[in-house]
Amino acid sequence: MDTAITSAVAVEASARPALPGLLAAVHLVDVVAPGMEGLARWLAEAGADVTGSIPESDRDSPIVATLKEMGIRVLVGFDATHVRTDRTAVVWSGVFAGPHPELDHAQVLRLPILARAVALKAISREAGTRAVAVAGSHSTTTAAAALAALLDDGQTGWILNAPAGEGTVGHAAGHRIVTDYCPDNTTHEAAPPAGWQHRPAPHFLHSEPQFAAALIMSTSANAPHYDDNIAGLDAAEQLARHSTVVVLPTWDNSTANLRERLSDRPVSGQRVVTVGTDPASTVWIMAPRWTGEDFRVVLRYQETDHSFVLPVAGRHHALAVCAAIATALVLGEDPQAVAERAADFRGVQRSLTAIGTQRGITVVESRARHPREIAQDMEAARLLTEFALIVALEPDGIARASAHTTELGEALTGADQVLLLPVTTPLSEHTAPDPLDAIEEAVRKRFRDGAVHRVRFGPCEPGPEQQIGALAGEGDLVLLVGTGQAERLGPRLLFHLAAPTAPIPQDL
Repeated sequence: MDTAITSAVAVEASARPALPGLLAAVHLVDVVAPGMEGLARWLAEAGADVTGSIPESDRDSPIVATLKEMGIRVLVGFDATHVRTDRTAVVWSGVFAGPHPELDHAQVLRLPILARAVALKAISREAGTRAVAVAGSHSTTTAAAALAALLDDGQTGWILNAPAGEGTVGHAAGHRIVTDYCPDNTTHEAAPPAGWQHRPAPHFLHSEPQFAAALIMSTSANAPHYDDNIAGLDAAEQLARHSTVVVLPTWDNSTANLRERLSDRPVSGQRVVTVGTDPASTVWIMAPRWTGEDFRVVLRYQETDHSFVLPVAGRHHALAVCAAIATALVLGEDPQAVAERAADFRGVQRSLTAIGTQRGITVVESRARHPREIAQDMEAARLLTEFALIVALEPDGIARASAHTTELGEALTGADQVLLLPVTTPLSEHTAPDPLDAIEEAVRKRFRDGAVHRVRFGPCEPGPEQQIGALAGEGDLVLLVGTGQAERLGPRLLFHLAAPTAPIPQDL
C-alpha cells in the first residue's frame, strides 16, 4: 500500500471524528460518482467499513485504485448481491431515476436507504458545532474547496464535490468538517421512483445538525433540484436557520431574499454576515485586480484591511474564494495563515483549467452545469484571448436542459462560434423529447448565420474534434463546457490539433 495513503488511513483513534453508527458498515451505490467519492474517503478514514459499486466502464479508473488502497471494497457492476445483510445502510447519490437492483435489494432486506444529503447531515450532526456547511442551489464548488483549503490546519476534514488542484475530495479529521451541501454534484434527472417505501432512518436524522457556520452562495431555481426560486430559497433558509453564523455574498441577488427572511424572523444568537464589493458589506472586497496570472484583492473586515493573492482564473471564481476567506475570518482564523493558504489555492479541477495548446489554439475546460455558471465561465474565458472564442457546450441532463433552454441561449452570448454536443443523461431509456432542438433554437436567436453548429452521429459525419479543428485558428481559445463526453473531449481534441490526419486513439 502507498505510504501516503497508509498514513492517511491510519488516523490515530483519538484524532478521528465521531462516526454515525448508521454509517459504520455502509454500502455506497456508484462510489466513484462526484460527491460519493468524497463521502467514501471520509468514511474510510473515519474508520467505517465501506463497500461500493461502480459501473463496468470505471473498472480501470485511477479513482478506483486509490479507493481500494484505502481499504474500500469496490465491486464492479450494479448487482443485488453487492448489498449484504451486514450493511448498516445503503447510500445513493440520487442519479438513478428508475429501478435499480442494489437499491431494490436493500429495500427487500429492510436496510435504511439514504440519500447522500442525509448521510452528510448524519456526519455533520455527529460533529456538532464543529461542522461548517457550504450550500446553495448552484455555484458552490469553488467556494467549498477553497474553504476546506483555508481551514486546513491539520485538524480539519472535508467532503467535497470536486477537489482543489491535486487535492482530495474527502478527508477525515477530528476537529471540524467542511461539507459541500449543494445537490448539484452530478447529472440528476428525477426524484426516487414512485412507489418506493424506504425504511425510515433512525430518529436522530429527523433533527437537523447545528452548524458553526453556513456559507450560502445562491438560492435560485435549478432544475431538477429546485423547480423555481421559492423552492431554492426555502431549502437555503432551512439550513441557515440551523447555523450560528450565516455568510451571504451580495453579488448574487437571490441571497438578498434569504437575508430579508432571516431579518424578518431572526434566529436567537445568530449572526448574519455579508460579503461583497459593496462597501456596506460586513466583509468588503475592495476592487479585485487581475494581473494576468492571479487576482490581487484586499478585504476589509472589522476596520482592518487584509491583502490576498488568489491564483485562480475568472473573476467569479475569485469572488467565491473571497467568500470562503470571509467565512474563515468570521470563524476567527488567523488572517496571515489564511493569506498563505489562499496563495496556494489554484482553483478546482476543470474550472477554467487550461489543459494544453496545439497549433496556437488553447483548450480550456469548464465543469459548469447551471446556465449562470456557464455564462460566468464564458465571460471569463473571453478575457483570456484576444482572438476568437469557440465554445463547445454539453447540456447537463434532460430535466435541466428542458427547463433552462432560454437561459442557456443567453449564457452563450459573446462566443464567436458555438458547438452543441448531445445532452448528458444517466437514463438509458426515456420517452422525454430531446431538448437539444429547443436549445439550438434559443442559441441561434443570438448568433449570426454559420456560428452555431451541432454534433450529429453517422458514418459520414465529422466528430466534435474535427468540427472544432475546422473552426479554430491560431490564437483562438476553445472552451469545453460539460461533465460527460466534454470531459473526455479535451485530450482527444489536443491530439487531433497536433495530428489532424491521424486516427484518434480509442483510449483517449
